[in-house]
Amino acid sequence: MFLVKLALKNLTRHQRRVLITASIIALGIAIFLIYDSIQIGMNKLSFNNIRNLETGHLQVINKKYWSKRDQLPLKHLISQKQQLKSTITDLAHFKAVTPKLKFSANLNNGINQLPVIACGIAPKTYQQVFTIEEYLVAGRMIKKDKYQVIMGQKLAGLMDFKVGDYLTLLFKTKTGTFNTISAKITGLFHTNNPEINNNLVYIPLGIAQQALNLEGQITQLVVRLDQDGIAKKISKELERKLITKDNQLTVHPWRDFAGEVIAMSKAETAEKTTIMFLILIIAAVGIVNTILLSSLERIKEIGMMKALGLRVKEIVIVFVLEAMGIGLIGGILGSLLGSIIILYFNIYGINLSTFVSDLGDWGLPVMGQLYAYWNPSAFILVISFGVVVSLIASILPAFWAARKDPVEAIAGDYN
Repeated sequence: MFLVKLALKNLTRHQRRVLITASIIALGIAIFLIYDSIQIGMNKLSFNNIRNLETGHLQVINKKYWSKRDQLPLKHLISQKQQLKSTITDLAHFKAVTPKLKFSANLNNGINQLPVIACGIAPKTYQQVFTIEEYLVAGRMIKKDKYQVIMGQKLAGLMDFKVGDYLTLLFKTKTGTFNTISAKITGLFHTNNPEINNNLVYIPLGIAQQALNLEGQITQLVVRLDQDGIAKKISKELERKLITKDNQLTVHPWRDFAGEVIAMSKAETAEKTTIMFLILIIAAVGIVNTILLSSLERIKEIGMMKALGLRVKEIVIVFVLEAMGIGLIGGILGSLLGSIIILYFNIYGINLSTFVSDLGDWGLPVMGQLYAYWNPSAFILVISFGVVVSLIASILPAFWAARKDPVEAIAGDYN
């Protein structure tokens, strides 16, 4: 207890130096906490956008189609069988299921054309799985078996379309012949997913199947569950049930479709580790500098302590406790500063469009309002981190000071 009191006394003797060192540590820790909370928010936003606008929780798909899905082939499709649908609806945590038929097409306005992805959907069930209708900024949703489409507002602007205009989709059918669909634009949307905004045109499923000569066939069945975090487990359960009925079918959770976003999330985690490493270096330099200055100023005092019987180990403990105190102060100050900023972002969020017009150019399915998220484990980590780094950084200078000869120290020999 005596050594602890002595260390606390030393902390109060040089308040300015202690606060400067602690503030440097605090700033680094606050930056780390803010970055961590925003990264979590970014991941949640991008993952929600993928689930709510592209993939659902699960997708039932043909194994051969899966390997070539990026090419949007019109073969290796699946049939809309009632038995298949019943197997899916009997799942635990099932909420909704909807069919999709995706194919490549050229969007034509009579003058220019642009390659797009056309998506045949069943409007009623599609709205139970996806949230596309929430993002309509003009017009209304398409209706079943009507020659109608909805498309992204940005895509419509590129082709000089507006609600009420007619467009033409040019595409190849299953047999390789060309066909067209002429349809009325009933709605424009602007979602938080730039991929959807820029590339997709939605049409009624029946119209698409008829034009492609694919009656009753779809590219995938998309399943919505009643909670997140269980997609992988449920996908394995569903695949075991389906394999007894059709061994060509496979089930993929939404993460299998989000490889690029997950890879970027892992890269951000690596960046976070780099930030932590930089904080470690800054904290270590600050602590070493503080302990060295403190020991140089107290050489005679150290000599007196050794002359009075304090052992080297006990003197080292005093310096180490002093350094750990600085680290603890820095950790607490950094956590308080970080908490204030995180609380603001947690309540008000960050409008990403204020900084960049379209994060889709960066490969991120993220737009709209980004909120920070609390991560209690990060706070525990950084406070512990500040204390441990301070401890490690103080050991060598503390030993240097403690091993001075008491006679030379009292005489003022600083070498």
